[in-house]
This record gives sequence, C-alpha cells and structure tokens, in this order.
Amino acid sequence: MHTIPYSTCVGQFRIGAAEDVQAWICEHEGHPFIELRLRQHAAPGEAPLPNTVLRIPAALLPELKRLLQGLEEQLTAQGLSDEFQTVAQLHAERGPIFAHPSEAEFAQILDFYKIRWQYEPTTFPLQWDAQGRVLESFTPDFYLPDQDLYLELTTQKQGLVTKKNRKVRLLKQRYPEVNIKLFYRRDVERLRQKYGGTQAQKNPGNLLTS
Repeated sequence: MHTIPYSTCVGQFRIGAAEDVQAWICEHEGHPFIELRLRQHAAPGEAPLPNTVLRIPAALLPELKRLLQGLEEQLTAQGLSDEFQTVAQLHAERGPIFAHPSEAEFAQILDFYKIRWQYEPTTFPLQWDAQGRVLESFTPDFYLPDQDLYLELTTQKQGLVTKKNRKVRLLKQRYPEVNIKLFYRRDVERLRQKYGGTQAQKNPGNLLTS
C-alpha cells in the first residue's frame, strides 16, 4: 500500500470549447480510485467553476468496462453508432477484448469443443470500507453457463498466482454457492496439447469440471 497519496492524470478529451473530461487515478483514504472530472472553464474575468467529480473504486474497473460496452451496444441498437449497423455486427467484428493472449487461445479451445462461455461477466466484491464502498473485487476470466462454472486462468509469475489464489479463497468464503476452478499453467498446457494433438476430437474431460 502506498504511504504517500498519489494523483495521476491518465487522459482527457474535450466536450466543447469550455468543457473537458479528465480521467485520474488517485488515492483516497489509502485505497486507489478512478476519478472522472468534468471541468468547466470560466470566461475571462469570471470566478473559477468547481469541477464535477465522479469517484469509482479501482476494484470496480471491470464493471466500468462492462458499462461502456453496454452503452455502445445500446447506441448501436438505436442506430446511433458511427461504426456498426447492428449489435450482431459489433459482436462479430470486435468480440471480447482479452487481457492476455492465453485467454484468447483458451476461448478458441472452448469454441472448438462447443462449450458455451462468457468472458468476465461478473465482478464479485470481496472487501468493503466503512461506507460500504468496494475496495477489493474479483472478476473471473470465464463463465461456462451450461456447467454453472467460473474459470480463472493463472499463467503468470508466481507472485500473481499467489494473489489469485488468495482471491479465489476469499470468493469461496464470501460466496460459497459460486462454483469456480483455478486453471494453473499446467492445466492450460494440457488442454493446449490435447486441443492441438490427435485427441482433439474428444471431450476435454475432467479438466473443466474436476
């Protein structure tokens, strides 16, 4: 945890001649937050106008991404998109934006075996502050609706594997009704070899359900 408060502007865009929106990463009460600041620029000689600030816990970034995706889908459905004519076209041409190449490869394997999947459909809050704001959350990589099973891939460095192990344990404590399986590097490698080998026509077996 940082001991010195930090504040970093990561980008901005103009709405009009006198308004712009900035995105910041800030620390508030010892926790990281995303701040969206609407700045209104006063005319010369007028008093400065206060910023409008929306502060979102950084742990809810996946929710923010889903919100923006939903906005784009609604704009497309209402014929207001400059890029896509239908939501089906949007999904076909863009598809999920995977965080890591291993996730894209894993999705291809699931498609090969005709296993229905959703990418990062749910964020589970894990820790809250005294005001009920989410300070820590966990968004599993995949959800298999036919198996009612969440999957999380761990192919990174050991430090990140340890962090994910901890989050999976917390998720099971907070939500015992949720089924989740952690896929380690060896599990992904076994599926990759089976997918690309002579056994590719067979079911992936217990790797997805055990």
